[in-house]
Amino acid sequence: MQITSIWRRIALFVLSMVFTSGFIFAQERTVTGTISTEEEGPLPGVNVTIQGTTIGAITGTDGTYSLKVPGPSAVLVFSSIGYLTQQVTVGTQNTIDIVLVSDVLALSEVVVTGYTAQRRRDLTGSIATVEPAKLVAVPTGNVSNSLQGRTAGVTVVGDGRPGETSKVRIRGFSSFENNDPLYIVDGVPTQDISSLNPNDIESISVLKDAGAASIYGSRASNGVIIVSTKRGSKGTKVTYSMYYGTQSPGDGPDNLLDAQGYADLQWLVYKNDGTSETHPFYGPSSATSPTLPAWAGNTNWYKAITRSASIQNHDITLSGGTDKAKYFAGIGVFKQEGIVIYTDANKYTGRFNSEFTFLKDRIKVGENLTFAYRTGHGVGNLDEGSPIQQAAYRSQPIIPVIMTVAVPDGLSHAFIPGDWGGTGIKPRLGQAENVVAARTRGKDNNNWGMRLIGSGYVDIKLMQGLNFKSTLGGTFNNGYWMSYDYKTYERSENNSTQTFSEGAWYGSDWVLTNQLTLDKTFGQHKILAVVGYEAAKYGVGRSVSGQRGGYFSDEVLYRTLNNGATLLNANSNLNTPTSLVSQFARADYSFMDKYMLSATVRRDGSSRFGPDTRYGVFPSVSAGWRISDEAFFEGVSFISEMKIRGSWGQMGNQLAVSPQNQFFSYGGDQGSSFYDINGTMTGSEQGFRPTRIGNPNAKWETNETTDIGFDAGILDNKITLKFDLYQKKTKDLLYRVELPGTSGAAEAPYVNIAAMTNKGIDIELAYREKFGDLGFDASAVLTTYSNNIDKIAEGIPFFDAGNQTNTANRINGVPSRNEVGHPMSAFFGYKVLGLFQNTSEVTSSPTQSGAEPGFFKFQDSDGDGTITPEDRIYIGDPNPKFTYGVNLTFTYKNFDLTSFIYGSQGNDIFNWNAWWIDFWPSFQGQKSTDLLYNSWTPTNTGAKVPKASNKSNFSTNNEINSYYIEDGSFLRLKNLQLGYTIPESVTNKVDIQSLRVYVQGVNLLTATKYSGLDPELGGWDTSFGIDAGNYPLVKQFLFGINVSF
Repeated sequence: MQITSIWRRIALFVLSMVFTSGFIFAQERTVTGTISTEEEGPLPGVNVTIQGTTIGAITGTDGTYSLKVPGPSAVLVFSSIGYLTQQVTVGTQNTIDIVLVSDVLALSEVVVTGYTAQRRRDLTGSIATVEPAKLVAVPTGNVSNSLQGRTAGVTVVGDGRPGETSKVRIRGFSSFENNDPLYIVDGVPTQDISSLNPNDIESISVLKDAGAASIYGSRASNGVIIVSTKRGSKGTKVTYSMYYGTQSPGDGPDNLLDAQGYADLQWLVYKNDGTSETHPFYGPSSATSPTLPAWAGNTNWYKAITRSASIQNHDITLSGGTDKAKYFAGIGVFKQEGIVIYTDANKYTGRFNSEFTFLKDRIKVGENLTFAYRTGHGVGNLDEGSPIQQAAYRSQPIIPVIMTVAVPDGLSHAFIPGDWGGTGIKPRLGQAENVVAARTRGKDNNNWGMRLIGSGYVDIKLMQGLNFKSTLGGTFNNGYWMSYDYKTYERSENNSTQTFSEGAWYGSDWVLTNQLTLDKTFGQHKILAVVGYEAAKYGVGRSVSGQRGGYFSDEVLYRTLNNGATLLNANSNLNTPTSLVSQFARADYSFMDKYMLSATVRRDGSSRFGPDTRYGVFPSVSAGWRISDEAFFEGVSFISEMKIRGSWGQMGNQLAVSPQNQFFSYGGDQGSSFYDINGTMTGSEQGFRPTRIGNPNAKWETNETTDIGFDAGILDNKITLKFDLYQKKTKDLLYRVELPGTSGAAEAPYVNIAAMTNKGIDIELAYREKFGDLGFDASAVLTTYSNNIDKIAEGIPFFDAGNQTNTANRINGVPSRNEVGHPMSAFFGYKVLGLFQNTSEVTSSPTQSGAEPGFFKFQDSDGDGTITPEDRIYIGDPNPKFTYGVNLTFTYKNFDLTSFIYGSQGNDIFNWNAWWIDFWPSFQGQKSTDLLYNSWTPTNTGAKVPKASNKSNFSTNNEINSYYIEDGSFLRLKNLQLGYTIPESVTNKVDIQSLRVYVQGVNLLTATKYSGLDPELGGWDTSFGIDAGNYPLVKQFLFGINVSF
């Protein structure tokens, strides 16, 4: 009985299995379909998976798929980068066609990296992106200016000159010579993107660490910025955008004397120095107060040289395409007047790209072309410094711009009404130029430039997931400049003849890249790999220039080199091209979309180095862990995504040297190398001497970068946070060291002598939310870096930095020095302890040349009882402790309000202007109100400024010291924009797709303790942070329109 029961149960089980399997097989079937988009048509590469399984398929080139499903309850998931994911329950359907909708947010998550593109969530290196809307938020003709404060790790410095290209630095400095990042524009490497139109850019990716950038090897040491321009899509679209506005120079320096104050200061100097004198303008110093001559002006030279200026921009684009062809075309016009009279910058750009597909989308052929024509009237014909310095700090206020009274006994000219005013009116007015006269005479001096960046490519799909791409790209540049110097009559030191100069140049580069890309998914394994070969040549070109003098007519049409009486110089220079050959490989692997590993290697060979050091290999590895996908993380509900990543690698720099550095050269020189061949002592023959010492052993500057960071999404990714902690150690830094006297006058070679370290933190925080009709978008970035010189060559503890903005011509030494244990271009000099208050303090203090009450009291740093050059110490750091940017956007129905704040904290400025205006003997030019009202006297011992005196010595204005160091920290409201989008119900009636109008203010408010015109300074890397009358950033007020059809 028991056995019968068992068999009965077995029989029932077998029967149930038979019927169940038949039911299952009856339900399992194949579902097919086509995936497409509204704009592009059929969409290849879409992932189609059965929810909860690893079973799936990928659409082919025609957008079709085929997939077996287990039954009607199966849910198909359709996903593709840049589109909203859709889910569909199979039910009774055998054909399921899907139209995917673009996801604006998702599109921004596709990041262009080295030779490929990846989802942001798959990145293991440190890469930042800049949204296109933020690039055009600030009115500028240069893309680099738009990067300031938009992404962490990027520092942008510049000034307000029209057409100025700011200097971009990624994570500090990597070289004493060249710290410009590498730019990749649609696959073409370049060092200059000033010709690009910001409105043509689709995306910008900043590769900051070795894990992201080392695939560019010897050119990646300073970071890499990848620029992708806009492309066409299905359907025709026309856009037009414009803005027009005015720029205000402001009132200029608020601490300068008027003519009467200047005369009063002269009397104070007489009193302090105990001199009695009759001044040619102001009368005898024994008088109660000075008087001004009848011809005297009361000139505010800053206002005389500046003006309200216009700025405008116009862009038109046309884009469109079909399933087989796409195109984009755009033209742009940017025109900016300078606030300095007769200065401007104009840029005209054109852009075109297209792409065609053949053989069922297996072959793609396309090209990218950018053309820019630039012209402008810059600043020339000035003795020293910028026009702002010339105007504000070198010219006395007593000098009129134009004479209104005759002065027949002038020093250099019999002045009559209508003549330019100048220092030749009478003696003791200095040698400053009349800057208004100089700019007016130079208004026809001009420069022109043309630049073409282009590339063509073919992309062949060898098989599903394997592509071959070949790209040939290059640049071509051409330019011309001319300058005419008039005779002058109004100065105490005049030009005695006219001179005309002109020059022209051209240059070109090319690069060929061939690459294979593998992009495959095997179940839960993803592989993205690229291997390639690249060859390039840079710097092909030449330049010519000439100068002649002695023109009998100043007519513009007469200004040619043929018409000058005297040839002053003629030059022709043939560029020395450089070549680069490279092989590179990269592999990115991920498992379960959770564990990520990447490895890169590149080998470069450069003609800049000798045969034994020509090649360099630059590897990197990086890894990522999406910890938020782990089971143990499920309880942390408020964190929607968390990825930890780290990288290590090496990158190089080849820009510090030219190919000539490896060679010795000799030249004829009868002045210092001659021979009395015949022994007659009556004649000599020209000999040869070394003109350059070669160094064939110079090698790559190499930096080793370590980066640890994380990316987090909080509250369903409404809040995103990126954090990076990095260290960048650079070794074998190249610098031209001083040669011993036995080497003669030969040019020194570049030698690998030093090492430096940069450390810092990058933080990016964003929050996006919508409350009904009210939308809110906030983002903030914070950048810190500390720079330290670790070593210089044996026996060389420091070297003074170059490009010191003329300070070496006026004062002993230079402000910036590179010394072991301190930041690059740090300020060195004497530390001021205060002012000597009385004679007893002078005698009881360490011995100091020129010391007397009211003059500087310097620190005896080495304690030897005498103030000597050995007492100079580190007195300031031009590098900020951190910089930050905050962007806020509010939207309400059709209104939008955007603000952008940028700040720099902890950087010092060497205020070179103080040398001109705070010390009477520095120059017979303008002086500060502090020198008259807040300088030391026996009854004003707590004064800010030393005693007003005509004594120029070690204890007054002859030495670099901490008096010139000021806190350069600032907070600036860079942009405030209010816009309104016209309702579609209105625009549709006139066939307009969208129409937006806006008003905007730029550089509206600045909070700073700095006493100069502007705390935002440009400058060379080896002398940045020095204010020599820099061209200030100015307020702008604009109106703009954006319209699309």
